[in-house]
Amino acid sequence: MFHVVRSSAVPLADQLVEELSSLIESRRLAEGTRLPSIRLLARRAGVSAFTVTAAFEKLLARGLIESRRGSGHFVAVRRELKMPVEVELGPPVHADPGIHFAHSATDARDIRVPAGAGFLPASWYADAIPASALSKMACSAATQGRAPSQGDGALRELLAQRLHLEGVPAAAHNIVVTAGASQAFDLIARKLLAPGDTVLVDDPGYFVLPTQLKARGLQLVSVPRCPDGPDIGALEEAARLHRPRMFFTQTLVHNPTGVSASPANCHAVLSLAEKHGFLVVEDHVYTDFATSHRVSLAQIDELRRVLYVGSYSKILSPGMRVGFLAVAEALVAPLIEAKIVSVLTGSALIECVLREVLASGTYRKHVQRLRDKLASARSRAVERLREAGLCIEHVPSDGMFLWARLPSPLDAEELAAHARRTGILLAAGPMFSISGGSRDYLRFNSAYAADPLLVSFLNERRPLIAQG
Repeated sequence: MFHVVRSSAVPLADQLVEELSSLIESRRLAEGTRLPSIRLLARRAGVSAFTVTAAFEKLLARGLIESRRGSGHFVAVRRELKMPVEVELGPPVHADPGIHFAHSATDARDIRVPAGAGFLPASWYADAIPASALSKMACSAATQGRAPSQGDGALRELLAQRLHLEGVPAAAHNIVVTAGASQAFDLIARKLLAPGDTVLVDDPGYFVLPTQLKARGLQLVSVPRCPDGPDIGALEEAARLHRPRMFFTQTLVHNPTGVSASPANCHAVLSLAEKHGFLVVEDHVYTDFATSHRVSLAQIDELRRVLYVGSYSKILSPGMRVGFLAVAEALVAPLIEAKIVSVLTGSALIECVLREVLASGTYRKHVQRLRDKLASARSRAVERLREAGLCIEHVPSDGMFLWARLPSPLDAEELAAHARRTGILLAAGPMFSISGGSRDYLRFNSAYAADPLLVSFLNERRPLIAQG
């Protein structure tokens, strides 16, 4: 009745599963039929009892058989359910263009070239987390249970050491581990701000952040972004007119422009924060892409007015949803409280894996490889985009992003919509601007921006660009 092929590449247990599944689904084994005992089936098939047990576990998981204590295993009774009519649906259309873009970028089954995405190619992450580290830490996380609400203590010590190398005087007790930067921003808005408060944001800037802040009932005021950082004149005027509680900004490897703020600009921002009494939330999601030592707000301020937001999702893997907040000691307890109310605690497994990677030296080597790949990709991308008629006014020396201007009257949103229909994901400038600006800009990911399909798409529109 049962036959297995020992020379097959298919494991013996899986062969039994396939044969029994076929008998059950074809109803040659009727519902309620008692299956042979594990020992009897092992003898008939010429395999071990362990192999049969493994096969039964898989059949139980599929719901094809059921176990009755003291009686054995039986073919499960099927429940006849009326299944919903399958309807072919297109991607949902969100009112917020940033949310719509994020949905498209993360559900990328029909995207052939993610030219505007915020993550690197999957192959670039291949050596980021050694399999040995995953195996070792999976066992460790399973035995230790859940992570502390503030985050794994040893991980926070390592994060503090890394901040010291950046010139930021943080201790482990100043750090709260989060599920990426997005949760860090949400905890800040949830606990340190109140509905109706005014906050300042970069324009252009990270496109999901304004939606997060508006959802908390906050009033947003934009601060134009210049090549050397926030527009200081506009920042001072906004601070004087609106009396903001916070300024959310990104100093190093800015998203979407790719450029970094100058030391003079950083000092000016902090002077205004001191003068007008607002805090500064500094986004360091892309800081590790910087190839040279750069000045940051947190470094100058030493966490007095600056809240440092870090993340490892862009460097290690999009699936590694882990980040952290480094803040003044007085802010730690409220943020932990907000985290407990929100998610209770983080993932012990992910925190342990990150701890292992940072401690082993693997991370440093991986980051250097990413920097080298991006440097090469950026050079090719700039050349190809300029050949296609786009203008890149300021070529960044670090990171993945290029901020490219289309000549008038070409509209970035219209071009992005056309590209999407051909399987190309472009990031149109307006979604990065709460003032509705940047209509003639696109954000490109250097890792994809020289892709032949994208280059062909842009060159086909070269006559339109030339006419403009």
